[in-house]
Amino acid sequence: MISFEKYQGLGNDFVLFDHEHAQFLAPANPAVIQSICNRRLGIGADGILLILPSETGATLKMMYYNADGSFAETCFNGLRCVALHALRSGRVKADETFIIESPTGPVTARVSSLSGQATIELDGPKFEPTQVPVESDRELIEGRLAFSFGSLIGTALSIGNPHFVVWRESAMLSELDAESRRIGGEVEKSHHFPRATNFELASVRTSSLVEMTVWERGVGPTLACGSGATATVCAGVKAGRLMAGHPIRVRMPGGELSVEVDADFGRVHVVGGADFVFNGTIPLKNIGLK
Repeated sequence: MISFEKYQGLGNDFVLFDHEHAQFLAPANPAVIQSICNRRLGIGADGILLILPSETGATLKMMYYNADGSFAETCFNGLRCVALHALRSGRVKADETFIIESPTGPVTARVSSLSGQATIELDGPKFEPTQVPVESDRELIEGRLAFSFGSLIGTALSIGNPHFVVWRESAMLSELDAESRRIGGEVEKSHHFPRATNFELASVRTSSLVEMTVWERGVGPTLACGSGATATVCAGVKAGRLMAGHPIRVRMPGGELSVEVDADFGRVHVVGGADFVFNGTIPLKNIGLK
């Protein structure tokens, strides 16, 4: 039997395995990850969080895998859940600033004793085509890409993982969601993106409020995406749609995040909720392990 804990951030849900229990899954077997994330035959989740001993002196190390078993470089909703787990497991205290080691670099984290919300701070976005990656001879800032259903004008960037952000003027959240579900699968796996991509459709409501839906790479449509919300704000600032240096609310079907990006794109700051849902144990044989 191995122990797990279930967490969620704005409806983006995760099964978390800590230390010795995580060792059973690292390195991950895609079939095992798929079995755990299966919502009818397994525990059910958008992805798996593995908590491992840090190799850099950080409080803990996080690894993340999508529901389809593929490795993901980062997950901002997952990082906030890991921050809450660090508090719940006694590694840190409320309001204490600490470091989470991740594949994309160190993440500064804190859980507020007043609001219960988690704050993460990390390096800002990359727009260079080779760092996204996207097949383009220049930064793709509101550039046009062709697909079988037509063309999209959007911005490609990496915030640790790849994103393609497209804006829709005055579209309702339900309309954004319907369109992302219709075309998201093709955008995700398009030849334009050598490592596939997360896909966001967004609309600016006010100077401090954006609405957004997401098709997550390796998962499909989800209620929220922390890195997607952050990528959307960064893309909006880069294109002059939004202002840097102050918090911008990003409203998704699962709830809201507050995202702020520095004027030089050096750092991003993300604040939002994270919740413990339940814990349990699962037999090794149930997930294909002996």
